[in-house]
Amino acid sequence: MKRLCMRRSGARAKVCLSFALLGFLLPHGARAAPLELLESDDGEPGVIVYPARAPGAHAVTVVLHGMCSEPVRACRHFAEQVTASQHLICPRASRRCDGGGSIWPQLGFAAQVERAVTRGEAALAGRVDDAPGRTLIGYSLGAFRALELAEHGRAGPGRYPRLMLIGAKILPSPQRLRENGVERLLLSAGAWDMMHDHMRREARRLNRAGFETRFLGLGPVGHVFTSSFAQYLPEALRWLEAGQAPES
Repeated sequence: MKRLCMRRSGARAKVCLSFALLGFLLPHGARAAPLELLESDDGEPGVIVYPARAPGAHAVTVVLHGMCSEPVRACRHFAEQVTASQHLICPRASRRCDGGGSIWPQLGFAAQVERAVTRGEAALAGRVDDAPGRTLIGYSLGAFRALELAEHGRAGPGRYPRLMLIGAKILPSPQRLRENGVERLLLSAGAWDMMHDHMRREARRLNRAGFETRFLGLGPVGHVFTSSFAQYLPEALRWLEAGQAPES
């Protein structure tokens, strides 16, 4: 079995990723985006980086994974389409779960996420365009953490103007979102996800309050990512970036 082994300049951790494992983790039929795994090292947070496929400087999309998961499990569903126009950075939660995977702590996670993103941006060697701000996507527990990051300005006001939350019983505050520079919020869930109806109601509530929000249904699926997610993601990204996707 071939293995990819590399050492980034200035990074202490040797990175070894099996080509066979990478092929297994990427969605069937998707072109494999280049991937760099920066393992946790000397207190530095683990993070996965998928560079944009086009040359030049690009904005960044950050994805926060769910409870007791790993960043590649969630980010493999975003990598192919996000990297058509942006870099994708996927931090790993700092607390390890007994059964495997990692979980976001309730306190101190914001600084950990920002350190991971900063580490990912450094690996992109000057190819980051900060002007448009970042897109922030959170799934399940990651959605709760993403909402707190964005609506409380934990990484600085205006750092995350575009926010997508998937499968979580969140209660966003339109006032706090506006105050901290969030411009557009997309809520999303599968039809069989228990969070589906709640998130759809929240989208309507926020719109009535004058905050630009959309709900995007993900079809007949539960609280999981499936291969069908790729059918809905382009619509989500178009609306987040330019407000061009219709409400579902």
